[in-house]
Amino acid sequence: MASKSKTKKSKAKNTGAGRFRAFMQNPAGIWAAVILAAALLLTLNTLIAGESLEIFLGLTAFEMIVSAAVVWVILLRRRTK
Repeated sequence: MASKSKTKKSKAKNTGAGRFRAFMQNPAGIWAAVILAAALLLTLNTLIAGESLEIFLGLTAFEMIVSAAVVWVILLRRRTK
């Protein structure tokens, strides 16, 4: 019979949080997050606006302008580093 070694092999723990972070650093994860966030914002806009198309379009336009400004600031910060 083969003898078993008494030392324990250390395995890297693959926890859920680690897998989630790895997925979110992947381009597919980033796209999934962007699509999910856009769907959530459009759903919230629809719930807030109700029957008013003008309010829905106004909220959506405001969110697009804010998101463009945020992306622009992020890109400028990356460029200066």
